[in-house]
Amino acid sequence: MVVEDDKSSQRLIGFFLRDKYELCFTESVAGAREKLKREKIILILLDLSLLGDENGLDLVRFLRGTAKWVNLPIIATTAHAFQSDRAECMDAGCNGFIAKPISRDNLVRAIKTLIE
Repeated sequence: MVVEDDKSSQRLIGFFLRDKYELCFTESVAGAREKLKREKIILILLDLSLLGDENGLDLVRFLRGTAKWVNLPIIATTAHAFQSDRAECMDAGCNGFIAKPISRDNLVRAIKTLIE
C-alpha cells in the first residue's frame, strides 16, 4: 500500500513498481486504516505529510500499537530528508527510510530486503 497524497509521487511509485507488485493507494491515515481492514497489505510505503489531521508517523504509531500490524513492514518515503527526520521515522517504528526524490533501484532494493 502506498500512503501518499501527492498524485505525481503516486504515479512515479506506480511506474516503478507496477510490473513487480500489486499496489493500492490512499492519501490519508484514515484511508490507510480503511484499506488495512479490507485488503491484505504486506508492506506500506508511507509519506509523512498527508491529507487530514494525522501524519504518517501517527499511522506508524497506531500500527506498532496494534498486535495485528505490529510487524507490518513500513518504509517512509518522504521529502523530509534530514538525519533527524530519518531518526524520528525509525524511532516511531519504520523499517526503512527513503528520501525523495526516490530512485527506482533504492525503492526496489528496500522492498526486497523487507518482504523477500
